[in-house]
Amino acid sequence: MPTVNYTTPLLCSWKDDLSKAWFIYFDITHPSTGEIHRKQFRGGINYYRTVQERTGAGKALMKVWRDRLKAGWNPWGIEPDAIVTELDKITFNKAMDFALSKCKASESTKRAYGTCVRYIKRAAMALHLDQLPASEIKRRHIMLMLEYCTAELGWTNAAHNKNLGFLHAVLGKLIRWEVLEYNPSDKIDPLPVVETQKFIPYTPEEKQRIQEHLFVHHYPFYVYLMVIYHTGMRPKEVLALQIIDIDLHTGIIKILPDLEEENSKTKSIRRIPINPHLAPFLRELQLETFDPAFYIFGSPAGPNGNRGRGSDDGNVTGASRTDYFRPHPTRIKRDTATKLWKKIVMDQLGINKYQYAMKHTGGDDKILAGMDLDALRELYGHHSKFMTEKYASKIKEVRREHIMQHSPGFLQAPANKKAP
Repeated sequence: MPTVNYTTPLLCSWKDDLSKAWFIYFDITHPSTGEIHRKQFRGGINYYRTVQERTGAGKALMKVWRDRLKAGWNPWGIEPDAIVTELDKITFNKAMDFALSKCKASESTKRAYGTCVRYIKRAAMALHLDQLPASEIKRRHIMLMLEYCTAELGWTNAAHNKNLGFLHAVLGKLIRWEVLEYNPSDKIDPLPVVETQKFIPYTPEEKQRIQEHLFVHHYPFYVYLMVIYHTGMRPKEVLALQIIDIDLHTGIIKILPDLEEENSKTKSIRRIPINPHLAPFLRELQLETFDPAFYIFGSPAGPNGNRGRGSDDGNVTGASRTDYFRPHPTRIKRDTATKLWKKIVMDQLGINKYQYAMKHTGGDDKILAGMDLDALRELYGHHSKFMTEKYASKIKEVRREHIMQHSPGFLQAPANKKAP
């Protein structure tokens, strides 16, 4: 049952400085929105002129507020039981708004959730499901809403599947608040999606052309791409890297998730090893000579200027400015790297594959080099092998080859058979 959460009231005595106003303070959480508010009360304790008297009055005031909070006091006059009763009766569309308010994520993710919720609420209204108690929503209702959105908005199968994932995350908040007993979007099969050629790993010939061109004409950008290839980090994660995140002595890149910085898609701290092939590129940047707060692949433009403009001078050869994708205090936008890739690799070199395929290529090459799938999963920060296999398509070929080489004959005992 939801309750009004609060911290224990404490006395701020300014280290016994009587020239400042003393007060007691505590934090209290709004039972509906989840927002944390800090409250301060003086209660006449500053009328006392000695430290001993003021301390005694402060302790007495602390006890008064502990008792009030324990009795259910809150500044909004909301009874916790009333909130539970309201959630028991809440309609589907209102429940979606409530669930959305409980989603803690990056700004971009919250926008995506909000757009999905807006479409689903519109579908619920059209299907006369918006006033249905949320507790009565079933899987078939969710499927009808998704079908409505697909038809009315012209969703592709990929858009349908993406919004299904968003909806599943939002509805999950209603389970936590006991509005739903189970997630009604569970076990809804995603629609088939044709695999795009643009995410297929680069061929050896494409890799050779990319390296030869970028190494000469766009070297800082090439180093940025090598971090993606060797670590499996997402482009946005690489662009969010600061010098303080790199420890070349221990050979570790550390990612501390920060929702505001949107520097990670996982909520766990990740420690990514720097392999011997990547280390020389990072050492060459001489990171120790810059402010630790600088972004490793930054922009010389100011935070209010155009960060991406100037990363490519726009001439026929497309030669890049050498001061971009180097240590600077301003972070380069993800879109800047994407546009530069399109101009150089897709348009000039004619390789019609996305920058993100660099991660897929790295996964395949590691598997072919003998890396275990579990090791690759840990490197990429995945929770399941299924997700990792999406980035290492060669794993199936390796497994087939393993089966061919290690399959015994009918009368042949396995060579490594152990005694029972």
